[in-house]
Amino acid sequence: MTVFTLRSDSDAHAEAGHPERPERRAAIQARLAADPVLVAARETGRLVRIEGAEATAEALLRVHTPDHILLLDVLAAQGGGHADADTYVTAASPRIARETCGDLLACVDAVMTGAAVNAFALGRPPGHHARPSTPMGFCLLSNVAVAARHAQAVHGATRVLIVDIDVHHGNGTEEAFYADPDVVFFSSHQGGLYPGTGQTGDTGAGAGRGATVNLPVPAGTDDAGLVGAYRRLLPALAARVRPDLVLLSAGYDAHRLDPLGGLALSVAGLTDVVRVVAEVSDRYAGGRLVACLEGGYHAMAEGGGALAHGVASTLRVLLDPAAEATDPFGPARAPGPDVSAVVDAVAGLHGL
Repeated sequence: MTVFTLRSDSDAHAEAGHPERPERRAAIQARLAADPVLVAARETGRLVRIEGAEATAEALLRVHTPDHILLLDVLAAQGGGHADADTYVTAASPRIARETCGDLLACVDAVMTGAAVNAFALGRPPGHHARPSTPMGFCLLSNVAVAARHAQAVHGATRVLIVDIDVHHGNGTEEAFYADPDVVFFSSHQGGLYPGTGQTGDTGAGAGRGATVNLPVPAGTDDAGLVGAYRRLLPALAARVRPDLVLLSAGYDAHRLDPLGGLALSVAGLTDVVRVVAEVSDRYAGGRLVACLEGGYHAMAEGGGALAHGVASTLRVLLDPAAEATDPFGPARAPGPDVSAVVDAVAGLHGL
């Protein structure tokens, strides 16, 4: 059984004209209701929607400072404001962020206890830019980082592998574990794009040196380039880590139509990347895979944009590793750049 979360009441977290807006959730919900494979899976009980409780202060403080939490509450009490130029907070945002994070923790609970095979937390706002001490880049709470610590503290997970496929580097997630050898962070992202972090030489600090693996690829990288990079690097890394749980920061803004990125992936290509992550989870983590929604802003197209089709295709793969993607947009027309040099550099740096 695969479980997922998707709350409609996150719509109170909104700012006019902002890319991270409620229409993202609405597009996903509409696509899931229209996808015949997913509808059939829900009717037969193979795909089940769940809901968690709000993340507790104890769970959040495993990653975030008290001042971080206080800032969100203060801004909300003032009727809303901005944590930075890109990151808005409404009066309802702290509650919604805690619910989003709590839903992810419920997914982790379901997978770690064996109640579900895998899971996908479809909440907003996203989380991978939120640093331990401050919100950042549309993100209020570092959801995946909190989930990793929850798996360790509550379920006794020894090693956790986090894979981040968003077009933007997950700097907040990286910072939370930069000196930790037990939480391994693998990120592919467009080099030089916001937030400007995630160089190949950023490999961790102290005991965590080598546990951070960054793959910055050039603008225009296509399906063949990124899927090939994952097939070369991720299985070797997972074989070394032998994780108890794989967490996937599932961003869909690496799609060629996304307005905030410059990569050239198709829905099918992104789905093949997810397929590699799922294969690694099956082989090295007993199938324990929990995905969490991050970015993806091509959401408003008729019939569902790249975000919605990407999410639906990921759920299809979680249900059946051989499932086909639902991709009405197709691949890029021109081939992408050669990424072999950066892949070779990462493989050599980490002995993969």
